[in-house]
Amino acid sequence: MDERLPQYLHRPVQILWFGSDEFLLATSSIFVAAIVGGLVGWALIAALLLFIPWKRTKPRGYLPHLAWRWGLVSFPHYPGPTQTRFFE
Repeated sequence: MDERLPQYLHRPVQILWFGSDEFLLATSSIFVAAIVGGLVGWALIAALLLFIPWKRTKPRGYLPHLAWRWGLVSFPHYPGPTQTRFFE
């Protein structure tokens, strides 16, 4: 079985000029804005234009960890977001 590795392992996945999570947010926001249309659609596009520069000031992995903190996703073998004591 032959597998290929990228040349630079430390670089994040980039689609066009967006990171992978930014690309997902951009495409879903534009898709929903096209369906909804009107003032709400333009508000979604404006929110996207404000959100992406703000998100780029945060470290990599910020959105998945934010979703974890809000309880929307769970990481396997990790404690919950409200855990304060750890016993090894």
